Amino acid sequence: MQLPKDFEDYTRSLMGESRYNTFLKGLSEEPPVSIRLNPFKIKEDNVVSDVFKATNIPWCKDGYYLESRPNFTFDPLFHAGAYYVQEAASMFVSHVLRTLVKYPVALLDLCAAPGGKTTCARTAVPEGSLVFSNEPIGKRSQILAENVQKFGHPDVVVTNNYPRDYKRTKLLFDVVIADVPCSGEGMFRKDSQAIEEWSTQNVENCRQLQRSIIADIWDNLKPGGILVYSTCTFNASENEENVAWILKEYGAKLISVPTEKEWNITGTLIDNPLNDRQDFPVYRFIPGFTQGEGLFMAVIRKEGEDTSLMQKTDISTETMIQEARKKLRILAHGVKKGIEKGKQFIPDHSLALSVSADKSSYPTVEVDYKTAVSYLRHEAILLSPDAPKGIVLLTYKGFSIGFAKNLGNRANNLYPQEWRIKSSHIPEEQIIIDTLPSQ
Repeated sequence: MQLPKDFEDYTRSLMGESRYNTFLKGLSEEPPVSIRLNPFKIKEDNVVSDVFKATNIPWCKDGYYLESRPNFTFDPLFHAGAYYVQEAASMFVSHVLRTLVKYPVALLDLCAAPGGKTTCARTAVPEGSLVFSNEPIGKRSQILAENVQKFGHPDVVVTNNYPRDYKRTKLLFDVVIADVPCSGEGMFRKDSQAIEEWSTQNVENCRQLQRSIIADIWDNLKPGGILVYSTCTFNASENEENVAWILKEYGAKLISVPTEKEWNITGTLIDNPLNDRQDFPVYRFIPGFTQGEGLFMAVIRKEGEDTSLMQKTDISTETMIQEARKKLRILAHGVKKGIEKGKQFIPDHSLALSVSADKSSYPTVEVDYKTAVSYLRHEAILLSPDAPKGIVLLTYKGFSIGFAKNLGNRANNLYPQEWRIKSSHIPEEQIIIDTLPSQ
């Protein structure tokens, strides 16, 4: 791996020679493979079967490392939303939220695509919480909407807006997750393009963009509310220095989150940039030390008191959603209405994936692996002779994968065309991240 010289010189100076050498060794190793089970679809006492020699991620109770990387594209359970493929370090948001949030909250994931932190956050906050998941970039927002619908929880609202649009809404949130666009140094091991695009000027551009994003969204954070600021980069300009700017600009304070020594999380790499004697707790995940990609995270509390975080209060879910519909572009929320097609009512695919909607109007047909993959490719399928005629809900290993219209001699495929598996490859063997009851 050929790293830019300016990056090498700066990062060696930032980390020190010993830590930098360990970091370089980590970059030369294969990235770990990790997934997170969806607890709303997987039974609570189930764990990943031992086929992939899975081990728990210590800071996320639903997260697992896998010994090898399967082709997730051909696992029907992945498309059913039974699990999500997520980088392990980014699951640290689960530990942060479980530690600090004890009552239902309104949460905004501001730069959310492709959806890992959103779905991780929804599993970590108490039931009754409302999560807004936003992505400003059009194509990325469509991917986010797809992943959130597969996740299936009704209390997640997907929007396609810029932070300044949220500012105009005056909606207030107890928690804002700002995984801000960055120079992407933490992705060097997985993405060679990140190396090619890196430059000192891009670092500076990102630093300024990050500050403008926080400035736009700050008024949407309730007094006493929590900002989870994160990047997937190593330099202090986008990390410690920007955190210090937030604290100074808005009179905010850093929150310390307990961690275990064996997690090998690194703290700040520079002297306290505020030049005071207070602690400066931040959390760095560095390849070679932690089992994950590069990540920086800081937890910041806004000045004031947010009673929602300290005692049980009702979240005005309907009011927030009504206000959002007036001023934001909502791509997904709960189950969408179906459509009338001739004399037939066609249910929306979101109904099949929902964890809470009533699907009892549609008979269930369990399909085998080959049929499931064909269905997910949006190909014509043939169901068993005893399958009911009309609209049926297809399941694989008990997980809903979508609707089909069974005509008897064939079944019309109702899987969303834009979600289909585009590869024509046929797996030689079944690829399934299966789960079993824990012993």
